[in-house]
Amino acid sequence: MFSKILIFILFIFTLSSVAGFVLDRPILVSYVTSNSMYPTLKVGDLFFINPLSKGGVGKIIVFKMNGHWTVHRVYADVDGGYITKGDNNVATDQQNGFSKPVNASDIAGEVITLNGNPIKIPVIGLYIEKTSKILNVSSNLYLALVLLAAGSVLLTAKDGKRNKRSKKRVVVRYKTLYTAVSAITLAVLLIAIVSFWGQIGFSYASTLAGGQRDGWYLPNSKFKRNVTLTNNGILPVVYMLKPAGSRISLSETTFTLYGKEKKEVSAVVRVPSETRIYYERIDVFSYPLIFPENALLRMAEINPYLPLTVFSAEFTLVLVLLYYVMGAGNEVVFRFRRRWI
Repeated sequence: MFSKILIFILFIFTLSSVAGFVLDRPILVSYVTSNSMYPTLKVGDLFFINPLSKGGVGKIIVFKMNGHWTVHRVYADVDGGYITKGDNNVATDQQNGFSKPVNASDIAGEVITLNGNPIKIPVIGLYIEKTSKILNVSSNLYLALVLLAAGSVLLTAKDGKRNKRSKKRVVVRYKTLYTAVSAITLAVLLIAIVSFWGQIGFSYASTLAGGQRDGWYLPNSKFKRNVTLTNNGILPVVYMLKPAGSRISLSETTFTLYGKEKKEVSAVVRVPSETRIYYERIDVFSYPLIFPENALLRMAEINPYLPLTVFSAEFTLVLVLLYYVMGAGNEVVFRFRRRWI
């Protein structure tokens, strides 16, 4: 009974992690990446989120600030939204106009607490962060894979009756093996697609000494920077480019490259009037041609993760149909005994 409850819990958190990966937001669970909430929350602490609550003054919430998901405490409630502050920070996030008040639409949920203390698991987030960087995948997707592996272990391990020699039977059935292999295959395909996503960035200076050095430009002027994209594979790939700011415009934002093809895209930057160093970023999304190009691009323009969601649904449907066509059931594939020591 306990193992069934544990499997159900793992399933819920796995599903939420996959949903978080698709929607690019934390759902039910996340982890700490800075010491701004120390000692309440430390770097690497895994914590749990109530997505139905938007918090209140004194509560700890998870929200998007300047393009990044942040976990801070609500310091005050003003007309424009929440004023937030890390427990370990001197100033609020909104001081000096650094950030806008947090709106309800930017809040992923409230951190679940017990007697005012967050329910957390220390250190786990450090391993998730480190491994997801090595694999070059979203931390949400990596967490889903970890939970999936744990659930597979629980599903494939089945206790038999102990004999006089105190043996335990471990049984792996076809249905369980097919489910685990299918899920892992889908996860690997998603990782393979997302691993080719990236960013193109460059910095420059707005200065009255524009033109005297490379990368120095006069305020309110324009300059052009060319970027090259290459499809090193053999399958056709659809690209979608999104400038991260309003100062940059691209000659093309969507196109298809076939195997070994290259394409040069021109980026025109409008230099701001304020003299300082600036950084521009172009987000690059790429998809194998798994749908008609127009349909794929329409989905990607709504949300870059939408084509992956549709692909996952279609792939899952094919695997389910294949399972029933094969006519396989709950036959035992592997069976072995392990002696308790």
